Amino acid sequence: MAKVYVYQARNMKGELVTGEYEAENMREVAIRLRGMNLYPIRIEEKRTPSSFFSLTLAPKKERVGKVKLTDLTVFTRQFATMINAGLSLSTCLNILSEQSESKALKQILKEVQRMVDEGSSLSEAFAKFPDVFSPLYINMVKAAESAGTLDETLERLAVTLEKQQELRRKIKSAMTYPVIVLIIAIGAGFGMLTFLVPIFAGMFESMGAQLPLPTAILLKMSKFITSNILLILLGAIILVLGAIRAWKNPKIKDKIDEIILKIPVFGGLIQKTSVVNFATTLAAQVRTGVPILQALQLAGQTAGNSVFRKAIDLTRQRVREGERIAPVLRETKVFPPMVVHMISIGEESGSLEQMLNKIAEFYEGEVAAAVESLTSLIEPLMMVFVGGIVGGMLIALYLPIFTMFQYIK
Repeated sequence: MAKVYVYQARNMKGELVTGEYEAENMREVAIRLRGMNLYPIRIEEKRTPSSFFSLTLAPKKERVGKVKLTDLTVFTRQFATMINAGLSLSTCLNILSEQSESKALKQILKEVQRMVDEGSSLSEAFAKFPDVFSPLYINMVKAAESAGTLDETLERLAVTLEKQQELRRKIKSAMTYPVIVLIIAIGAGFGMLTFLVPIFAGMFESMGAQLPLPTAILLKMSKFITSNILLILLGAIILVLGAIRAWKNPKIKDKIDEIILKIPVFGGLIQKTSVVNFATTLAAQVRTGVPILQALQLAGQTAGNSVFRKAIDLTRQRVREGERIAPVLRETKVFPPMVVHMISIGEESGSLEQMLNKIAEFYEGEVAAAVESLTSLIEPLMMVFVGGIVGGMLIALYLPIFTMFQYIK
């Protein structure tokens, strides 16, 4: 039975066209509109008085596997190239789903293609997979559909994702070394206390001599660990689970974020990273035409630190009341003065996007320098830390032997 559908579409001049069409399904309407050289933005069934009383089910959130940021970045870049070449959305999605190496992304793109073929807009189809496509991604695509600049927007999204990926890689590389060294140090210390020290303990007991204080403390530690190893492991598991639970608590996480920003070197790295995320996200949205209040909301979500998120949320509220961005950011005392000054110039000159891009470019260099500085500082500290643990234990174990040699002489 044919149904009446209401549609919104853009013509070749970019003008908005609305109307009604009677068809069997949304796919038929979409095909008809494309035959009339119209780009469908929204197609939905026309509501009738009786439909008010009918029950409707909300669309279920699709469960899919995890899509890596690398795969999403490659998809976005290739999608932009194909759209720019003049291929239709359905053709692009079909090709990209076939050649994608990610099984999860392949499944998602096939579903997105099906929804687009049935008349849904691209942003609506992406919105069905919020675990893969972020609010920033969806809103920029939505704005591009209205403006007819989908290829340019996808290109900017690809650049934004590439920068995020590079930023994560730099921070991860800076943190990987100390984490590995810390695990090795804990493993070495635990192994010595549970296997090596008990051997020496038996030897010292047979000697019957009075042990130096460091050796006595080490032997007591070893005896306690070997006697209560199951309780210690259980306590460690409870501690980890408690830390994870505490991290999910907004109040505790906010307090931790405040403390992190005050840590020398590392706090500066987090601050610069948050500035890069804010400037990159806001610049991309301003360029696309996303409303400034919505752009600030999404920029706050991607800042990465709750202190910056609160400052951006406050800025958004005050901008809604008619104030400019820069004066409010200055009052928060969270953003560096240079950032506030450049945003102020951008607002006054009408070149906010260019200024935000310059801020992002400058602080990307600052992040790279901070990562290098952090790495050069952590490496010797970790070597001293590991050497102190292992060396200290060995010295404590051999002190009685050295004392015994002195008595022999």
